[in-house]
Amino acid sequence: MLNANFTILLVDTDQEHLNLVGAQLRADGFVVFSTSNSKEALHLAKEHTPHLILLELVMPELDGIDICLELRKNVLLANSLIVFCSNRSEDYSQIAAFNAGADDYIIKPVKTRVLITRLKALLKRLATVHEPSVTVHEKGLVIDRERYLIFKDGEEIILPRKEFELLALMFANPRKVFTRKEISEQIWGYEIFAKNRTIDVHIRKLREKLGDQYIKTIKGIGYSLEL
Repeated sequence: MLNANFTILLVDTDQEHLNLVGAQLRADGFVVFSTSNSKEALHLAKEHTPHLILLELVMPELDGIDICLELRKNVLLANSLIVFCSNRSEDYSQIAAFNAGADDYIIKPVKTRVLITRLKALLKRLATVHEPSVTVHEKGLVIDRERYLIFKDGEEIILPRKEFELLALMFANPRKVFTRKEISEQIWGYEIFAKNRTIDVHIRKLREKLGDQYIKTIKGIGYSLEL
């Protein structure tokens, strides 16, 4: 089942939000930890290595961006999904979150069941049985699908889960032009609207790590991996 052995950490100053979301997730069979304290959030994440962390942007002591940056420094959390859920809807807030390593950004207010459905869509890919480890060599790149590792010219590059899955998707079909709709449905499990910068930020971060020569933008359509 999707919820089997999945652990979720909720971080928010809104206690009612924590109670509602936490209760529903527990009722659905997930293991849930929650906190309103920034530093405790870092401690709980390190202790329990959650599969998904739902994070508020506005937090005391350390804000959500700082928390996300700290979480991404921990190699044990490299494959943990980090999802922001906040009433801050400005473009710059969303871009800052994705630049810090977020996998998704959900704007409040959002109904509890809708929020949980979104989280399940993200977790669904984790519940899929991994393909056997396949190493693909193309132009200095090596992909180890089982261990979620990328090697460029022999150098290991650690990518967050969503960046890895995005690159692996395009790597499976070099030169194929993937539309934004295809990418969003394959990687996130639902369609991401054009005004949401999620895909753009992930593509930019991949280019920063791999170089500009691999991923080509097809204006108005999507992206392709060029060999």
